[in-house]
Amino acid sequence: MNIFRNMLYMARRFKTATVLNFIGLTVALAAFYLLMTQVVYNRSYNASIPDGDRVFRLESKMNPDAQWGINCSRPINALIARLPQVEAVSELCTWVDWREIIIGETTVEHPCIGTNLTPFGAVGARCLDGRLSWDDYGEHSAIIPASLARKVFGRVDVAGESFYSKSDTLTIQGVYDDFPDNCSMKNNVYYASRRDLDDWSEWSYNLYVKLAENVDAEALLKDFPEQMRGLMWREQWGQAVAAGQFNESQEADIKAQFDAQFHYEFRLTPIHDTYFSGVSSDDKGNPAMLFILELASLLIIVIAAINFLNFVLAESPMRIKGLNTRRVLGESLWRLRIGMVSETVVTALLACALALVLSIAVSRWQSELLLGDPSLSANLGVAFLTALIAIAVGIAAGSYPAFFATSFQPALALKGSFGLTPKGRKLRTSLVCLQIGIALTMVTYIGILLLQSRFIYHSDYGFAKDEVLYAQLTDELRPKKNALRTELMQIGGVEDVSFSRFVLGSQNEYMKWGRGDNDHRITFTCLPVDYHYLCTMGIKVIEGRDFNEHDGDCYIINEAARKQWPWVEMDKPLLQGDLTVVGVCENVRYASTRQDRTQDPVAFIICGEKYSQWGDQLGMLNIRVGKGVDKLAVRQQVSQRLTAMGSGEKVEAKFLDQQLERLYEDEFRFIRQVLVFSLICLIITLIGVFCMTMFETEYRRKEIGIRKVFGSSTGEILTMLCRSYVWLLVGSFIVAAPLAWYIGREWLQSFAERTPIYWWLFPLTLLVIALVTLLTVVIQSWRTANENPVNSIKNE
Repeated sequence: MNIFRNMLYMARRFKTATVLNFIGLTVALAAFYLLMTQVVYNRSYNASIPDGDRVFRLESKMNPDAQWGINCSRPINALIARLPQVEAVSELCTWVDWREIIIGETTVEHPCIGTNLTPFGAVGARCLDGRLSWDDYGEHSAIIPASLARKVFGRVDVAGESFYSKSDTLTIQGVYDDFPDNCSMKNNVYYASRRDLDDWSEWSYNLYVKLAENVDAEALLKDFPEQMRGLMWREQWGQAVAAGQFNESQEADIKAQFDAQFHYEFRLTPIHDTYFSGVSSDDKGNPAMLFILELASLLIIVIAAINFLNFVLAESPMRIKGLNTRRVLGESLWRLRIGMVSETVVTALLACALALVLSIAVSRWQSELLLGDPSLSANLGVAFLTALIAIAVGIAAGSYPAFFATSFQPALALKGSFGLTPKGRKLRTSLVCLQIGIALTMVTYIGILLLQSRFIYHSDYGFAKDEVLYAQLTDELRPKKNALRTELMQIGGVEDVSFSRFVLGSQNEYMKWGRGDNDHRITFTCLPVDYHYLCTMGIKVIEGRDFNEHDGDCYIINEAARKQWPWVEMDKPLLQGDLTVVGVCENVRYASTRQDRTQDPVAFIICGEKYSQWGDQLGMLNIRVGKGVDKLAVRQQVSQRLTAMGSGEKVEAKFLDQQLERLYEDEFRFIRQVLVFSLICLIITLIGVFCMTMFETEYRRKEIGIRKVFGSSTGEILTMLCRSYVWLLVGSFIVAAPLAWYIGREWLQSFAERTPIYWWLFPLTLLVIALVTLLTVVIQSWRTANENPVNSIKNE
């Protein structure tokens, strides 16, 4: 009871300071909890996959100069599945097909992926109904997630039910429990597909491999490249011999030719490491961002603990007489000290409880700020850690003041005044200096993040991203491209219309082609388009010519390709037997700023007779709108006409620049997280400055009164009180600026295209923090500086 009585007494005496410090500690603990849920989300990526230490992802590249990727062909995947060390595989098509799934009168859009006979063989999935293979229904089978089953059927026991999709009726073979968000496996509809089983050239499939128990994974990973070379040689040699092309006497010569021309590389990457590898567009884990989140979690606790310690330390001199009176009356020294520490621990635990309640409220609108599920039920370990941190903060904040306040002889303590001991003042000043330094570091760092964000939005993409609309064509609209172009060009403000396979700049991975002859082996990104495309997108041709209406089967390459392929000549084949190169265009930002457009070869291609077996590859409509035109009105008209021409099936045109923003959703979410954290750090620091100023002016009331009696003005008093904070700000800035520059530079290293760190950002940050800090000091000190000096001197 004494603990709560003492807490209430001090709270009544310093209402404002007590409330502000309690709020600061609560917000800090809530921020720590929420930031740690993000750290756990990232650290535990793919942790839900059973036997994850035995699961690996196949990665490959077509030649030594190419970048690693996760695509491969199905015949190669089949070879790997036959390895004796492999227990199971999961093979998935890279094409995610958003299909309309029709069940009775219910229609929903859901991503669908074609896969082999064992979609979950390596990665595992919990079967809720039916079976997770295609044993009964063959290629007309589908496996669906439980979330979709509940949405359209209202239950999960739906094995044997059917649904209609893309002119085909599929039977549900099984229902699997949904994968968590932080998993490489997504909650798609998986349908059986035997496509490309014998096509060595179609690299559109991913493979996950589960090793058998007791396999030496380290040895296998080391030998895997050579094993793959041997597998592919034996397979191709065996096929050639079976076809009567070669005999055993020719094996040595053919093997030598094979070894000289074999440029493929393969490796297996542990499933737990893939998220941070950056190989796939889904590998979004950024070690620098994760480090900042972990550092932020630590710093916000440090800054709150400093605030709490400063507050308890500042009020300690006022408790010295009371504590030592109790000592004179017989209370033990350790009992007094434990009592003071208990008060701070109880306060910290109360703040922790309120912080967890706040976190529950935040979890209900977390989609824009947080990843995963930040609720308490999903993060009990983080909640327990937060409580332990609160106890540690309480002990740290209470221990030194408890020993300080009880370290005097009782007789001396009952006579003296301990308002401003030099030692206590230096400690509080040092702690506030550390707080200001952290705040300066984080505000400067957020400035660097915002500069990169602005760079992403406003730097030159090499095409007219702000003036383009796009729309996905339905199956009914695809054959009507000429009519669509004619119809849409009649809309006021529309300058050009074209068609493509992809939305330019909206993803990190596109179709990759590998080509080679006796002299050269190359890999490049291939973008199928029509002859209007470069004009529509505002992409400049700098050598040769643009496509024309009569072109077929030809390339326009970018500057990076031109630089890397100096043998290329205009109007001649790229390589022997390949398509003709008709022009060179400027480098465009076809992927995110993490990739260097000046180093990545890209070829826009007109697909003619040679690739007619592909069918129609151009399912994306692109519309160039004139500058100054009402884009909203044009978009509405385009959507209406597309819907009308598609017999009423709704087709929606979208803004390209908004689609591009989705490519950076993780970066922008991280920037928002750090921005919120920086604001919290700044607010808690200002609370510390406010409380320190309040206690300091309280202790110096007599000095201030005497100065006023001797003629000092209010302005001079305020200047005197602010001067010490100016030196604190300057000293903190000298330490914080290099630290902020280093952290910012490390984060920017993950971008191939990035903003420079401008010198003016650092003095600007100092100016902003200084103005806010000094304004806080002036507001808090104004009343004392204007008080009648007679009252101050008399009360002392």
